[in-house]
Amino acid sequence: MWETLLKAVLSAGAVWCIAALSAKLARKSAALEQAQREAAEHEKVDKVLDSVADLPADDVRRRLQNIGHKE
Repeated sequence: MWETLLKAVLSAGAVWCIAALSAKLARKSAALEQAQREAAEHEKVDKVLDSVADLPADDVRRRLQNIGHKE
């Protein structure tokens, strides 16, 4: 009887460990995907900033106003 109970407890513990590790892996994967999306967004912003860095302030303001009116 004790042997069966021990096996059941160990099996439940193993299932719990597998579930906990799976959840941890899922959280890490989601965090990695979020970091990759943020890096891509930062890259886009950097490209835009580089493209307008040499423009006069009036041209930049005019472009921003045009974007605001399109939406």
